[in-house]
Amino acid sequence: MKTANELRLIAAMSGLVLALSADAVEAQETTESESEIVVSATLNDPAATQGDSSKTLETHELAAFAPVSVLDNFSLLPGVVAFEKGGAGGGSYVSIRGGEPNFALVVINGVRVDDPLNSSGGGFDFSQLDPALVSQLDLISGPQSTTYGADALSGVISLKMGGGATGSDVRAHGGMGTGGRYEVGGAFDLNGNAGNLTGAFGHSDTGDLIEGNTNTRYSAMIAASPNIGDGFALDLFGLFADGRSEGFPEDSGGPRLAASSALETHERQQVALGGTFAAQLSPNVTAQVRSGFSRSDFEAVSPGIAPGVIDGIPPISTDSVFKRYELVGSLTWQVNPWLSLESGATITEEVGRSVGDIDFGAIIPTEFSISRGMPGVFATATANAPGGISASAGLRVDWPEGGKERWTPRIGASVPIAQTGASFVANFAKGFKRPSLFALGYPLIANPNLEDERSETFDVGVLFDQGRSGWAGSIVFFRSTYRNLIDFEPVLFTNVNRNRVSVEGAEIAVSKTIGKITGRGALTHLSAKSDDGAALRYRPKWTGRIALLWQLNDAFAVGLDAEFSGSFNDSSVPTGLVRNSGFATFAFQAEWAISEHVELFGTIRNITDTDYERSVGFSETGRNVFVGIRSAL
Repeated sequence: MKTANELRLIAAMSGLVLALSADAVEAQETTESESEIVVSATLNDPAATQGDSSKTLETHELAAFAPVSVLDNFSLLPGVVAFEKGGAGGGSYVSIRGGEPNFALVVINGVRVDDPLNSSGGGFDFSQLDPALVSQLDLISGPQSTTYGADALSGVISLKMGGGATGSDVRAHGGMGTGGRYEVGGAFDLNGNAGNLTGAFGHSDTGDLIEGNTNTRYSAMIAASPNIGDGFALDLFGLFADGRSEGFPEDSGGPRLAASSALETHERQQVALGGTFAAQLSPNVTAQVRSGFSRSDFEAVSPGIAPGVIDGIPPISTDSVFKRYELVGSLTWQVNPWLSLESGATITEEVGRSVGDIDFGAIIPTEFSISRGMPGVFATATANAPGGISASAGLRVDWPEGGKERWTPRIGASVPIAQTGASFVANFAKGFKRPSLFALGYPLIANPNLEDERSETFDVGVLFDQGRSGWAGSIVFFRSTYRNLIDFEPVLFTNVNRNRVSVEGAEIAVSKTIGKITGRGALTHLSAKSDDGAALRYRPKWTGRIALLWQLNDAFAVGLDAEFSGSFNDSSVPTGLVRNSGFATFAFQAEWAISEHVELFGTIRNITDTDYERSVGFSETGRNVFVGIRSAL
């Protein structure tokens, strides 16, 4: 017998199929009666079509200043705090507008890769990815459950690999730097009448760049867009990443404070496969089917942490596998030049299994397995009125297996301000996140009765784009409320819903081109508090960054970069809660095109050799140098 959720999904998919059939007939009739009309399908990436809410980094910005991790240049975007805790491989921390790291949903070429089986309750380890493989990053602030379903409480990070090349070429890169750090990689683009094919690979090793930490990774991707005829489009994607890291356990106090020099080891693999098919059923109707599969394998062995101000943590080992399957079908109808409607249905299945143990003096096994599914349906509308006024609205309902149905609305509007080139914008949205598989299933602390975490965000601001003058940017004020936050309760020794966190702040972003100088800057003010008085970690009130690139001539360019952060709360087992000092760092970059096909580059990071910590006891890298070469054929 079918469950209620299955029946709802079958009904939704049936309706979609009927609509597809009807529009296919209409498309055929249109082609026969109006043969001069030529239609072509376009793949709709939700992250790239959010307009006012989306912020983008392109290839050259992502690769600036020889990043060790993809996260290194996230601070070019306002409202984001991002870094690798304890160095690359120690664990990624990404907070959007003060939200927890597991509140940001991560997708790569449309495939979701965040892992709800890990001990942090979700998130994604960005240290697995070679920055050179990423061609574009889109970040959407605010709840995105209406578009993406569960788990996007604070926003979405969408990475794109491959694509964008206009011709066929082969590229290679390599470099080495301080502490024995090195990296090599290559890529190719083949574009022709049969379609497009892109591939890339990369290998890197941080060496002794970061005290007490090493990280080695291999990653490869392939993307194809075969030409399957007018009115149709197909995108295929595959990613494999493998890495191994070694370092002090998180919250151990790192090289400076840890009572033991024993290191924790991580071994991880990530697989992501995706496909999107789009068909132009008529001049005004497009159908799209998107599928995705991701698998995360993670093995860790921790020596534990000796007691300090906070109770110690026993030695723990874990070997986990998480899989996610996702299918999305949608129809987009361009009703007229000013109104567009979209509706669709989704289904997601998640399966996780973990095997490990905890050493309390006696070995306690921690094996568990858990699976769950969630169907959903959604509808959106976008209207563009004369004078540049636009408005959008969306509504989605999901039926989490074993939970309550969740309705998530989203509305937004943009109104031009006279002839200034600026627009007034406002958005409101709600989102929800299911409890992580770790919180639901990990022995000793599991709580199967946990409720969904929820969020609500309102933002208002001004976007400006002065066109020829080169000015572009935004000023946005926001307020977010997160409810039912899941936390560990030591007295009950289990996970509970208890926190309510309120965050408010302002973001300023600006970019400007003056002659041969291009600049980009971001500034964020953030105020976050928990109703139960808990101190929130890694939420500095002020953060900012300015990056400048000066193209001296056709062959030579230099870049300057300045980043700062105010002080913030942090904690470790040896120290308990502390206030970490703020910091400011500076970097310099030079690029020299010695021929049409070869470019040399060099970077000096942390020029002033500033001594600072993002995590208690883990000193960030001092002054360091990296030089490399890029070539294209």
